[in-house]
Amino acid sequence: MISPFLVPSDIANLKIKIATKQHEIKKKRFQKSLMSFFDKQNFIFTNSINDRNQIFDMVTKKFVDEKIVDSNFKDNLINRENMSSTAFGRFAVPHSFNMNANKSNGFIVINNKGIGWTNNSEVYLVIVLAVDPNNKSLFREVFDDISEIMIEPANLSKLLKCKTYEQFIVQLTELI
Repeated sequence: MISPFLVPSDIANLKIKIATKQHEIKKKRFQKSLMSFFDKQNFIFTNSINDRNQIFDMVTKKFVDEKIVDSNFKDNLINRENMSSTAFGRFAVPHSFNMNANKSNGFIVINNKGIGWTNNSEVYLVIVLAVDPNNKSLFREVFDDISEIMIEPANLSKLLKCKTYEQFIVQLTELI
């Protein structure tokens, strides 16, 4: 309710309501983007995959079989890692500099015991991204938001508890 005479408290309340609605819209858009970028079958919670190359082999095989990427995808991931690690503390977001996927897609791996990464570092969450050059905006939106969320240690700790795709997507959306 707004009084007939617009007072400062009315303006403050309107600003809060507008900001709340904008945040709800952003969360819904983010969740929709996540679900279009990450297929349910591209989520693994495991303690058996503990090496970067195991992840690169597994994801490359799956993406090649599904015609998402070409067979040189693993080489592109390794070349990108050799230029500069895609690990940021306890998580990594490997991707190719060549955004040349046939379809944008991602693969999520969580290992609470750790995954050996570049320069003897260890990560616990890996999100491999394959990006279609015609869909760079989706990549930027997903990559930027995910990076912003996971840079906070408390947020990453919450995500590492997710054992299913659904839990992960809901938790990630809640953290936006």
